[in-house]
Amino acid sequence: MFVPLSPAPSHVSPDSTGPGPITLLFGGDCLLAGSYEEATGDAAGYAFRDFDLFRRADVSMVNLESPVTRRGRRVPKPFNFRAHPRIVSALLEAGIDIVNLANNHIYDYGAQGLFDTILYLDSLGLQHVGAGRNSAEAYRPVIRVVNGRRVGFLGYYGGGEAPGATRNSPGVARREIMRIQEGVHLLRERDSVTYVVVNLHWGTELADHPDSDQVAFAHDVIDAGANAVIGHHPHVLQGIELYDKGVIAYSLGNLLFGGSSRSSYDTGLFEIRLHGDSTSYAFVPVRVEQWSLGLPDSAAGARLLGRMGQLSSQFPNSIFHK
Repeated sequence: MFVPLSPAPSHVSPDSTGPGPITLLFGGDCLLAGSYEEATGDAAGYAFRDFDLFRRADVSMVNLESPVTRRGRRVPKPFNFRAHPRIVSALLEAGIDIVNLANNHIYDYGAQGLFDTILYLDSLGLQHVGAGRNSAEAYRPVIRVVNGRRVGFLGYYGGGEAPGATRNSPGVARREIMRIQEGVHLLRERDSVTYVVVNLHWGTELADHPDSDQVAFAHDVIDAGANAVIGHHPHVLQGIELYDKGVIAYSLGNLLFGGSSRSSYDTGLFEIRLHGDSTSYAFVPVRVEQWSLGLPDSAAGARLLGRMGQLSSQFPNSIFHK
């Protein structure tokens, strides 16, 4: 069932006394280059001009599906993308706080493209996970302290289109269960984090359902101590499973994807609310119309919720039925 966001974000302070309610909001693939840039020109924030859901959440996160650079050498592969540096301020103004860089396009313009991306993000304070100039950076979490709660974020990619980071070379955080177990453990034990979100860039493009290996892997991530798994890469929506004490959104599809000329489509956001000792979830229907984000009408929203319920019916428990 869709639960609207609260009218205003909670106060964010590392000195808050006692844990208060917080809202986390997640979107899928975000590529503000290619067809999006051709259509919007210098108006990088065009998509968000009438859309304030990210600003109303306490922490908002998307998958940034390209390097942010004007430099670098194109890596030989079928599709390469890079976004203009102006998108960083556009994302911040839209209310996005963290981006995942662990994906198959972050290395499209090599190490130079990745280095520039990190430089632009850091210079404006847009936090990131999943890639770095070395393994220490790539596997480093983001920790947000909101209303007295410590929430940790991690990101991983397992494919072959970007190198894995090592101690002395750049790349992405590899989607390996031992690495994830270590990352979650450190967040829990070293950093005293009470809620852990793991981003996984994975799956088969255009597949409506995760395969059995993905389901087993996601369960292993929850068993390792993560509270939420946020998936992206297939470019379409997949179901949302409740497993043990955690939740798994297998794919949030495309939020804004300039890698395609398709400028109007239905998509959605995933909301997690922490309040007291309880947690609630909601899928939020979103309509992209000529590259502009908005809320669908009630009938269209109900149809998309019904579709998500169908996609989630393969699981014993989901946010749509238990």
